[in-house]
Amino acid sequence: MSLNPKIEKNLKLKNRLQKKLVNEGLTKNEYALLNEVKNNLKEAPIDYEGPERMEPGIERKITSKETPYSSHPAMPKGDRDFVELVSSKRFKDSVNKVRNYLGTTQPLQGANPLMQLMMMAMQGLQKIQSIESRNKEYLENLAVDLVKKEMGIPEGALQFDAKLVSSPMGSAEGMRSKPEEPSKEDIKDAFKEAEEHKEDLMDFVDEFERFDMERAKRRFINSLIQGAAKKGHYMFHLVQDELKRLNPELVNMYGVTQSLMDHLYWVYPDMEQMAGSGGGQLGQTEIEPETDPPTVKARAATFPLLMHELIKGVYEVFGTHGLPDDPRQAEMVMGAEDTLPAEIWDMRLGPIFWEKFTQTYPAELFEEDMKHIQHYLFMRFSKLNAEEFFKIAKLILSGDPRGNQFIQRMVDEIIRELRDYEVQQKFDDNNDDLGDDDLDDLLGGLGITRS
Repeated sequence: MSLNPKIEKNLKLKNRLQKKLVNEGLTKNEYALLNEVKNNLKEAPIDYEGPERMEPGIERKITSKETPYSSHPAMPKGDRDFVELVSSKRFKDSVNKVRNYLGTTQPLQGANPLMQLMMMAMQGLQKIQSIESRNKEYLENLAVDLVKKEMGIPEGALQFDAKLVSSPMGSAEGMRSKPEEPSKEDIKDAFKEAEEHKEDLMDFVDEFERFDMERAKRRFINSLIQGAAKKGHYMFHLVQDELKRLNPELVNMYGVTQSLMDHLYWVYPDMEQMAGSGGGQLGQTEIEPETDPPTVKARAATFPLLMHELIKGVYEVFGTHGLPDDPRQAEMVMGAEDTLPAEIWDMRLGPIFWEKFTQTYPAELFEEDMKHIQHYLFMRFSKLNAEEFFKIAKLILSGDPRGNQFIQRMVDEIIRELRDYEVQQKFDDNNDDLGDDDLDDLLGGLGITRS
């Protein structure tokens, strides 16, 4: 059955504008045009391409503005709610991934689609764990080597403790089942700022606003960490030859099972409540900062999930630079934001936030000898004060060119500082063996008199 030509034209225009909105950003006139087209089509806030639908409770939280990002200061403002747009894209991506790995274009539905998807995921998980149990040490080492290579982590920068375990259930280290809400007195005492120490605009807001801003900043950093870690779910394709030697079916089993589990984040009811009770955990990450260098400790049920936990752990090390310098303030912010239910929303929406963040990277940062600069960039971005952090994050998410320009300047500063440091180190190393007379001669040749 063919569509009315006018409706078909509006659908094509809507799809083109929405794709541009997510990838590049829209002008004010384009926003208005998109809104007009949507009104003409009389569509729901969530864009569905097929018969598949989100779990009603999840959709209600999105459309009723009840997610952790619905009123977040980093979200761009427009005629269309940004969280609705991002959720629509993530849901459609999850459907397409499942179809791709199953090798079908058929809708993901049936008499009881949720039960069917869950059974497929659990059966795949059991088969995978049976194969992995015979190759645990090999896969654990392969996961660490792959993450270090893909992330450009210099040798000796971090230590890794990665294990495949049959059931890593329970609360992850540092993650809580619900927020810890400090008293008003504790907030006022911890976040008060002495007059003589006030240096920027943020220091002049009251204690409660400072606390809320730091919480919102931590929430967004957590979403970026989960978005970055999501890449680990499908990095197995980079070593598919090695995996096929273990079992010819393993790669496809990873793809099917992982895509199903990702899709379940959108169709399984009460997932936040389940996470809050400590259930459903298939991976855990713990950072041991007291070791030298720090250790990323990861436990997961499968090889793809182990890489997720390793990447998450690496970025958690970098992300701590975004916490307040004051230990008490940092503890209060983490207590309020590092929760398992909130992490569910980070998993749902974080991949888009991270994708848009990495789209601002200069091309050279993806070269093998420049990947490590990405870590310095994430640390420096995280260290921005909350007010500037939200301003830049909003530019990046909206696709504003000024966001790219800011990141480029930040990268240029990092590269310049690293080069200056290397020059200074070489100078120090070359002069370690110089005696006083030799040093006087060297400095004299540069027109410098040693006092």
